[in-house]
Amino acid sequence: MKKYVSLFFIFLTISFYGCSKKEVVYLPVTTTSQEALNHYRNGILSWEVGDGFEMRTHFDSALAIDPNFAMALELYQSPEPRIRKEHIEKAKELSPSLSEAERKLLGIRESYRNGDMDKALEYAQWLTSNHQDSYESFLWLGVVQSDRNELDDAIISLKKAIDRNEDCYECYQTLMGHHIAAGTQVMLPEERRDVDLGMKYGDELIRIRGDNGAPFHLKANCYRQLGEFEKAKPLYEKSIKKRKGLSSEGTAYIVSGHNYMFAGDLKTARDRYKSAIELQTKPLEWFWLSWYQTISYIFDNDYIGAIENISRIEQELNQKGFDEISLLNTKGEVSWQKMICFAHNQMEEEAYESLRNRVKYNKQRAKLLNDPNLTREVKTDEYFQTAWVNILFGNYETAKKNLEKLKEIQEQKNDPTAMYGYHGLTGMVHLMEGNAERAIENFEKGRATAIYFNYFKGLALKSAGREEEAEKIFKDLAKINFSNWNIAIVRRLANKQLGVG
Repeated sequence: MKKYVSLFFIFLTISFYGCSKKEVVYLPVTTTSQEALNHYRNGILSWEVGDGFEMRTHFDSALAIDPNFAMALELYQSPEPRIRKEHIEKAKELSPSLSEAERKLLGIRESYRNGDMDKALEYAQWLTSNHQDSYESFLWLGVVQSDRNELDDAIISLKKAIDRNEDCYECYQTLMGHHIAAGTQVMLPEERRDVDLGMKYGDELIRIRGDNGAPFHLKANCYRQLGEFEKAKPLYEKSIKKRKGLSSEGTAYIVSGHNYMFAGDLKTARDRYKSAIELQTKPLEWFWLSWYQTISYIFDNDYIGAIENISRIEQELNQKGFDEISLLNTKGEVSWQKMICFAHNQMEEEAYESLRNRVKYNKQRAKLLNDPNLTREVKTDEYFQTAWVNILFGNYETAKKNLEKLKEIQEQKNDPTAMYGYHGLTGMVHLMEGNAERAIENFEKGRATAIYFNYFKGLALKSAGREEEAEKIFKDLAKINFSNWNIAIVRRLANKQLGVG
């Protein structure tokens, strides 16, 4: 018979105030075995610091002992889509035998998959009302609020979680990402960010998990964003050292490479990327880390070099041991990467061909998985990507038609962020058609921290005669020291608007 095992630890260490720490109360988890529970706990600890393989190893052990461990099934994060789907379906079947708190947690996860963020919020609020002593209740609420872009509420919830567990790693990580660019979460508007506070949260991460390289990596990210590349270097080196032999070792080399790239040493950066890629034995990890090598070419305004790099990766895909569905997903991503490069290099025929390939692979994947949520998201993606390419090549009327189709789908979602992409692209259309004011209206309805669309918002402000506001956006974009495709594109363009480079 199943039993509830209450997840709590009593910490005996002395706090800064000379008192013992509070008893930390966890939400109930249903399992037949304390040993399975211990593996589950350790899996969560691995997940917090980005050690995905280690997390799955712990969850495998938990499930070997208790095959009906629902929360382990739900959180497993298998890289193989079929296995992930099977685990989720089994967890759902087990739901009647679980505690009400677990059913609400499963409900949050299901709501994310359904695009129903209102329901996710409702479930998270239930947890805080019915399990007020558990820090996990407020952590979940804070995460949901963050993903809804309700950052003021999220900060309050996360601080309440810390009141109940001063060693809540994920709480500090999320808060850090709200206050300073650390590569973690959605940030507050610039005027409300707090660099010093973000750094303090980084110090808390090191205090809690200094045994792992992840917090050193995040603290280094902060220095990198501030342009203090030399201060970042020893922290990245410490992250590499502490992650030796872990599945996140490649990530440690990658972020160190980013630091060298922004410091102007592209050769060392690519050497670091190469070291990261060579470490990978799992196909998906190999693929995603290879993407950063490609991005380095985009930063260098070398789209042909980027396309050649993508093509080399594409040629190796069939030999990497992908399962059928993951291979289709990866081929879809390769097509998308090519589309970005072709489109921003004004190679129209090649861009549309890559787009068609992406749509084809995504539809094949959705059909094999027989997942209605995925089918809907594939259709959403098709309209968004097509409208985007339409705009980049001046096909505005066609873009509008695709945007209307996108709008129809997104308006059905109970998610305050669902229309951000629509408003961003609509803003681009208005800008390209010469209506700067309507463009600005749409950009302001989108995500305030959307890097790619913010560049076009800057162009719209400039066109509307709001030069100071435009210049501020361009200056903000020009100093972003994070490696991503959208930053790689607009950072150089922003500098151009400022008369630099």
